[in-house]
Amino acid sequence: MTTDQATANPLRRSGRLHCNVFFLAAGLGIGAWASSLPLLAAGVGLNKGELGLVLLCFALGAIVLMINVGRYIDRVIGNQALSLCGSLVFGAVFLVIPFVGNPIALGGCVLLAGAAFGTLDVAMNTQASQIERETGRHLMSSFHAVFSIGNLAGAFLVGQLIGYGGDLRACLGAAGVLVMGLAVAARLIAANADHAAPAAGEDAHAADTALDASQRALIVLLGTVAFLALLAEGGMMDWTAIYMIDILGASRSHGAYAFAVFAAAMAGGRLVGDAVTRRVGHVRLVRAGGFVCALSVAILLVTDSAAVSLVALALCGFGVANMVPAVFASAGHVGGKAAGRAISIVTTMGYSGLLLGPALLGFLAQATSLVVSFVLITLAFLLIAAVTIQLDRSLRRRQARR
Repeated sequence: MTTDQATANPLRRSGRLHCNVFFLAAGLGIGAWASSLPLLAAGVGLNKGELGLVLLCFALGAIVLMINVGRYIDRVIGNQALSLCGSLVFGAVFLVIPFVGNPIALGGCVLLAGAAFGTLDVAMNTQASQIERETGRHLMSSFHAVFSIGNLAGAFLVGQLIGYGGDLRACLGAAGVLVMGLAVAARLIAANADHAAPAAGEDAHAADTALDASQRALIVLLGTVAFLALLAEGGMMDWTAIYMIDILGASRSHGAYAFAVFAAAMAGGRLVGDAVTRRVGHVRLVRAGGFVCALSVAILLVTDSAAVSLVALALCGFGVANMVPAVFASAGHVGGKAAGRAISIVTTMGYSGLLLGPALLGFLAQATSLVVSFVLITLAFLLIAAVTIQLDRSLRRRQARR
């Protein structure tokens, strides 16, 4: 091993470590936020439609930043600094939200939280993609596994605090402090390692190649799958606890633990995701996940047993776990020299589903019932499986032309 190689290996390990810490911080924040929504709705007196508006504020803030922040990564202040800023603001807003009783002011705070999360999400995923290119290994599922572990930790934290009589201030306050602490820890790891990676701006410029017509068609299909997958995943994350409480009559702590089961299954699925992908391929993995998730949500809709509902949630979490990592990885392969542009399109379409979906499901629940919203989630999973059939055919035709 040469001196350069020996130096590069610990730098890459430290780069993966500090990127993982940011994924953990983001996951913990989202897990705590989703699990605290029943407390937020009860504390401010929000109905399902009004809660949907709050979630829409989060979505709008995040999407606006996701669309625009990518052009500044490494060109202006770098993805590490953006990850740090996004994490710190995300955690700080959590400390403020419990003290806001005015719905309009609450919407503004949630808009800012969404903008901070959008900044963090784009920056940390850009860095994860860069690490994949540097190492030549499939690592996206493992990064997203850490995000899911963070979801689990956030939900468990809220469940424990509620179980001991904690209110919204305790739940979001503790989560906010942890998010900010993890962000600082990640930055210290990066600073100590003095990680010298190629600038993302240079790499993106080198790959600034137009997508041809067949590539664009495939990217749209992948983006459609990403939109549906993240819409359904976001719906399960944000509305599972409320479904358990309002429809099945579970306690608030049980609702938080139900979300934790879903998040734990996602984490487990992503930990084995790279190995499974090597055996069956991205498209088959997504298709199987669509059928498994549709079946599990259907079971959740017809059961009145708490035990069966937890099993269904675990099955759904395992099925949805690797959809998004597989779609992002496929977009990179389809894009080729224009991989950056391809991933950008798919990411924007996908996260639009994640951030707008829960709000739309809230409006639908207010107009009809939460059961109808979960029926829509079931249909989204079935549509994913259907779209992958056309996607598989298009990929085969493109491969045959080469």
